[in-house]
Amino acid sequence: MEDAASPTPLERIKSSTVPDGGYGWVIVGCMLCINAVTWGVNTTYGVYSAYYLQHNYFAGGSTLRYAWVGGLCVAVSLSSGPLANYLVGKFGFRTPFLIGAVCVCVGQCCAGIAPNYGVFLVCQGLIFGLGLGLTMIVAQPLLAHWFDRRLALAQGIANAGSGVGALILSNTTRVVLQRIDVKWSLVINGLISISVLLPAAFLLRARDQHVGMRSHPLKISYLWHPGYMWVCLWGAFSIMAYFVAIYSLASFATSGLGLTQTQGAALQSILAAGQAIGRPCVGWALDKGGRINMTLSAYLITGLSCLVIWLPAKSFGVLILFALVQGLVGGTLWSAATPLTAKIVGVKELRSALGILWLALVIPSLVAQPIAIALLDHSERVLGRKGPEAYYISIGFCGGMGIASALLLYPAKRWIQGDWKVLKVA
Repeated sequence: MEDAASPTPLERIKSSTVPDGGYGWVIVGCMLCINAVTWGVNTTYGVYSAYYLQHNYFAGGSTLRYAWVGGLCVAVSLSSGPLANYLVGKFGFRTPFLIGAVCVCVGQCCAGIAPNYGVFLVCQGLIFGLGLGLTMIVAQPLLAHWFDRRLALAQGIANAGSGVGALILSNTTRVVLQRIDVKWSLVINGLISISVLLPAAFLLRARDQHVGMRSHPLKISYLWHPGYMWVCLWGAFSIMAYFVAIYSLASFATSGLGLTQTQGAALQSILAAGQAIGRPCVGWALDKGGRINMTLSAYLITGLSCLVIWLPAKSFGVLILFALVQGLVGGTLWSAATPLTAKIVGVKELRSALGILWLALVIPSLVAQPIAIALLDHSERVLGRKGPEAYYISIGFCGGMGIASALLLYPAKRWIQGDWKVLKVA
């Protein structure tokens, strides 16, 4: 199928004219800040859900119901790809980005004053989730307008913003919750987000005409593209491993090993710091060692670390090691998605193909944490396991998803290089 084939020689010539720097570094800085106040803010949801459960804030609230809110938020953001691409094709990138920025702010502020669980679900899950999607999906392909050889490095630096935001905002959120209240905490975070997103919207620049980028709202042919279908499967499995790990680690520490809430929060901060450091490093490695090779290696490490570090962990020190490893490589998906897509389908089709990848991640991101909770509940209620043993099935599931995602990426490597040689750079 011609429109889903590998980059043509003309496209490769065009990619050679990409600046690989210049104003592109301003775009990187903007993207870092955008990720800090969108996906970085999103990580504070764990702080809020713990607060709601502890204080019985909403009638009928439960661990599983709050997990669905978090999953719904991510699912809505990823499923907004067709809408985002349509709006970009109609109005350019800036208009949908500004709509997303308003949704990010309004969703948080309205969640703060929500009178019941249903309104909270709409505000935090739907409105805020739509804002996350419109800002990320619209802005994500812009780096490929400015970078070619150093695209993965630029993407890694930009995506480090989510770790920086998580590290800062999760701690400031706890302070505001303790000293003021949950309503003002959400309102303050919403205002912080809009104060960063509005200037960024006018600093971002596209080079659509230079790279010839298209914006198809829903180009489903990429689901059976012989190379890209494996990227979609890799994304689906890797995002399940990612969310199970980041949402279950603190619970394992406090409920499984009996550590303090302060230690559980410290692990989340260490994981966020690992993301801030690891994503630029992973991006650099992708550019130097081959984008598929390094991504595949990162997810082998991700899966094995669950099985050989997290599973037998019995102390805070071992969990610190796991949090560092998971922070460094566990979120490689966010740094690798754009460079891998550009390598397989070319920059011209990047926005259209990414829209399909985000859709492929919707259901996995929605069900990942509820599956982990259901497995934990099965261990406790049916198998009668207590303490850390109750988490063993969930941890095994997380590790299995990580290893499976690495293996699923190997056929894409074969499609690019034309053979099954393991060590060949691709």
